[in-house]
Amino acid sequence: MNTQQSFFERNRAVIIFAIIALLMPLWFPLIGGYQGLDTKIMIMCILVVGFDLLLGYTGYLSFGHAAFFGIAAYTTGIMLKDFSGQVIPAIVVAVVLSTLVSVVIGLLTLKRTGIYFSILTLAFAEMFHAMAMAMLQEWTGGENGLTGMMTPMLGSIKMQGAVVFYFSAIIAIVMFYLAKRIERSPVGLMMRAIKCNQTRLEYTGINARKYKLLTFIISAFYAAIAGALMVVYEPFVGHEFLGWHQSGEFVLMSVIGGVGTLVGPMLGAGFMLYFENVLSADIGEHWLLFLGIIFMAVVIFMPGGFMEAISRLQARFNNK
Repeated sequence: MNTQQSFFERNRAVIIFAIIALLMPLWFPLIGGYQGLDTKIMIMCILVVGFDLLLGYTGYLSFGHAAFFGIAAYTTGIMLKDFSGQVIPAIVVAVVLSTLVSVVIGLLTLKRTGIYFSILTLAFAEMFHAMAMAMLQEWTGGENGLTGMMTPMLGSIKMQGAVVFYFSAIIAIVMFYLAKRIERSPVGLMMRAIKCNQTRLEYTGINARKYKLLTFIISAFYAAIAGALMVVYEPFVGHEFLGWHQSGEFVLMSVIGGVGTLVGPMLGAGFMLYFENVLSADIGEHWLLFLGIIFMAVVIFMPGGFMEAISRLQARFNNK
């Protein structure tokens, strides 16, 4: 009994997320959400959880995660268009290729820290964006994007509507569980030590760069899965998947939700996509202005994002 209790206690956040995610088609329409947007939220949850392992736990801010998201998306699209409509082989090839690219980029960029690291990752993402627009436009479709893919299939099942949602939701739950395991592992401890004081960690004889590279690769792996799933969700790949603004959205989602918490960035992703696709219709063409005001207010008054707000409310409730 104690073992069962400890298991549920350790995985409480994952269980709550699983319940919310799997029941989303029932409650999401009640707040104005629609089918398709829930799938996109699940996909973005996967990406920002991996992004938070890098930003929130090691303190390395990447402005180039769109590279891994976009490479995986293009690879998935090419596989579905020219080879097979089966999603599993397409996703596997896309994730492997994107992760291999992350190894090379990580080895080159992690020689620097701070803003220099951020600019280097941005430069690599923009390089891939330029390649998709020019050198590789025969494969990528250039400005028109990649279209004409076969209907994604999972065996004999068409990947459409609710099927894509539950496929993405299950993967999101599994990836969140893995992230929580990483957080509690010795690797997670090294991540936090790097963020706290990397120099002091290296004085103890630990190779911090090895753990930084591992975290970078894991984070890129999450982004690659999200990029591949985005093409399964909507069989189209636009050049904006590799754009700098795409990386900027990942950062905004994480910061507004609360970095270093894993749960916070998922809240941020859900809020951003809901605001952009539902609330913006009520606010009108100036919705970006309101989003900017909300972001500034969060950064100024709640640096810990939505998770800090939740913690404050819990503390106030407990004090009463």
